[in-house]
Amino acid sequence: MILTVTLNAAVDRTLVVPSLTLGQRHRAQESIALAGGKGINVARSLRALGVPVLATGFVGGRNGDAIRDGLSEAAIPFDLVEIKGHSRTSTAIVDPTNGTQTEINEYGPSVSVDEAREFTGRFEHLMEYATAVVFAGSLPRGVENSFLVDLVYRAHERGLYTVVDAPPTVLQAALKVEPSLVSPNQDEAESVIGFDFIEEEDFLRGLGRLIELGAETACITSPEGHSYLTVEDGVLSAQAPKVEALSPVGSGDAYLAGLLAGLLHRKLSRADAVRLAAGCAAANAETLGAGVFESRRAEELAREVVVETIQSLESERV
Repeated sequence: MILTVTLNAAVDRTLVVPSLTLGQRHRAQESIALAGGKGINVARSLRALGVPVLATGFVGGRNGDAIRDGLSEAAIPFDLVEIKGHSRTSTAIVDPTNGTQTEINEYGPSVSVDEAREFTGRFEHLMEYATAVVFAGSLPRGVENSFLVDLVYRAHERGLYTVVDAPPTVLQAALKVEPSLVSPNQDEAESVIGFDFIEEEDFLRGLGRLIELGAETACITSPEGHSYLTVEDGVLSAQAPKVEALSPVGSGDAYLAGLLAGLLHRKLSRADAVRLAAGCAAANAETLGAGVFESRRAEELAREVVVETIQSLESERV
């Protein structure tokens, strides 16, 4: 079972608004509201792929109730800690006319010391049933980077496969406890590494630096659908297939779920796991809502993905 940790869960709303113009009144052509936050998006994607998963994190208020209801409707098992604060709402506005996406994310509730302590105890119990733990998304107010780092350390000490997909400051702190896999997007990786990725060589240097900083394996995804994953004999490069994209919201989370499903659940080769990951990302982009896609469509698109080994990282390691 894969345990996903979403410390700043949200109700995620996605609106389709053609020709969006600031200061004007619009009507959304389509909309969807889902239980969200990156870890929950990963859980939804894993569920679509038939992988046993359980979602945990903090929730509170009416949005907390909506998050629970959304997880129940999606048949995703969960064990969430109730807090006094109110879970946030995140809104994505997709403009299909201009091909743009605008995101408005609230900071989230405050979490008390007692609530954080309760979560740590719950987490210790849930790890008994897990083979892997995914720590994904931002932190709510009142929760320091050190709190998540401690959770990653606890999972690492139990011998679990640990995955971190978090904002740059959180990711940088978590690298110190040597997670099994880190999966930033290009912007996040650039912030952690300290330079812009312009050429393919820059992605390779960035991957090498993430390994030097503590990651056992690193993956970087770009907005153009490229992905790069470190392997024993170098780096696997892949390009997601071209699709008629409706909304890219959550495609990175779908990619990570596909990669984990391939590596840990289906026991695929790393190349085939990357193909499945890219297929999931593309299938997600065709639909409205993060982690909302059909496994059959993802596998169909995965067959179109070309994967290449492009370079050894030996020269990058210290």
